[in-house]
Amino acid sequence: MTRLMNSFPPPQESQVTLANWRHPPFNQWGFQHVREIIPTADIPADPYDIWEFPSCPSRICANLSIRDLRGGTIDLNQFFDETHTDAFILIHQGRVLIEYYANSMRNDKPHILMSVSKSMLGLLVGILEADKQLSMEYDAAYYIPELKGSGFEDATLRDLLDMRCGLAFDEDYQATSGAIIQYRKATNWNPLGMGEVSSDLRSFLPTLKERSGPHGGDMNYISPCTDLLGWIIERATGSRFVDLFGELLWRPMGAAHHAYITID
Repeated sequence: MTRLMNSFPPPQESQVTLANWRHPPFNQWGFQHVREIIPTADIPADPYDIWEFPSCPSRICANLSIRDLRGGTIDLNQFFDETHTDAFILIHQGRVLIEYYANSMRNDKPHILMSVSKSMLGLLVGILEADKQLSMEYDAAYYIPELKGSGFEDATLRDLLDMRCGLAFDEDYQATSGAIIQYRKATNWNPLGMGEVSSDLRSFLPTLKERSGPHGGDMNYISPCTDLLGWIIERATGSRFVDLFGELLWRPMGAAHHAYITID
């Protein structure tokens, strides 16, 4: 295939767009250039307070074998190649044992984290709870009255964090229609269709009304729960999520480079 986003302008078949950036092979370029596709907000690092990890290269890379889906074994480098891995790091007892990059990735180049961001938001919620700015047992509608009448209304913050919200939402990434597609459009991760009007998360979330069961029941993986927590954080503190994340997590943990988050 023609190199992605090569020449000026790139030929149509090699262009990475809002419609294809998450799908192979276009994701190989898209996951490292999200800021050129979707609006983002910056999370600055502190260049004067960086947590440095000493590098102690290990031969574990040469000796490690992994069982593949065909019943055979492959070494770590073959695994990286077959899984199209852009970056991999192994840290043990404060030392970097393995550091691997491919597909133009570098150690100072941002790469999308996808739903790892959910866990990082969870850390921020924990900090704010300890500071008594949030309560895990309060309902979402206590913080966001606009949610009254929605499926989120009486879900507690703990329900949202634990993915035990009883909302009816099918998180099918292969779907071509339904709430998951409207959600992607509201987050600005999918292009709008002909005649569609731009939306946003604060308009979209209260429209989710159907329930599949009680809150606090079975685990029910729903990405909008995390988006809602971001909104709750901003409403409860009066600060932007990105600013709080930088102030309370990114800079104190000694990050070496700026981060960013996509916005709707």
